[in-house]
Amino acid sequence: MAGVNSNDLTTSLDELAWANRNAATTGNKTRGSSELGKEEFLQLLVCQLQNQDPLNPQSDTEFISQLAQFSSLEQMSNMNSTFSNSAAYSMVGKEVIVRQTDEAGRVTEVQGTVDFVEIRNGEAYLSIDGKTYPVEDLVMVMDTYYAVQAYLPSIEEQVLSYDSENPSPLKVKINLGKNGYEASSVAVSINGQVIDKEYLSYKDGVLTISPKAFENVGTGSYYLGFYFDDPFSTTVTDKVVVNVANDNPAAAEPDDTEDGSDGETEGGDSQTEQTENEA
Repeated sequence: MAGVNSNDLTTSLDELAWANRNAATTGNKTRGSSELGKEEFLQLLVCQLQNQDPLNPQSDTEFISQLAQFSSLEQMSNMNSTFSNSAAYSMVGKEVIVRQTDEAGRVTEVQGTVDFVEIRNGEAYLSIDGKTYPVEDLVMVMDTYYAVQAYLPSIEEQVLSYDSENPSPLKVKINLGKNGYEASSVAVSINGQVIDKEYLSYKDGVLTISPKAFENVGTGSYYLGFYFDDPFSTTVTDKVVVNVANDNPAAAEPDDTEDGSDGETEGGDSQTEQTENEA
């Protein structure tokens, strides 16, 4: 009884290994030696059939079992591919980071918004700023607000001063934003009152506030509020402090002297009535 030709079997397995190495050198992606894919499984099964003993072949049960394993493996592979593509579709409109490695081994990261997802040969590709990247290069998905915070309008902490005896314009450094998230205008308030826009001017990152905006503000320290019209309606109310020194009586805080003066007026009227009665 003839046995299995081990030389033929070894040759076939060597050819299979050579084909995998050749595919790797031509740029095709292959699985690692510790991973068995459906293509490798099918090739091993065909190799086994070709090299079995024709006088003592394997039973049908063994073949059916192996085919069932192959079918299960193929279904799992298809499910993984479908799940991966479905997950890729959910990336549309999201801010992501993809990482690439060039031929020299240099790693670069690209951040941007996914415009659309394209499926090529069963693999998903993300389109970012006109270029496509394999979904397997995806390394981070970010919340939109978190991702664009660096692009939104912002203001550094500043302390300014206004003195009514020496009034001068106040200059505030502000950032109107960038990359499509910039603001085209900003409203400013102090002590709950919006400053008239005629007292505001902007040039080269500096917002100038006319001293007239503080003429009716009493002595004290106040936070300026900034309200931008960017897509997220950015509001900054805790960065800029203005120390106001104002001796203008019209800007004094209201107190109880008004009631006292009314009392004096009433007393004066009573004294006048008494003088008229004596006369």
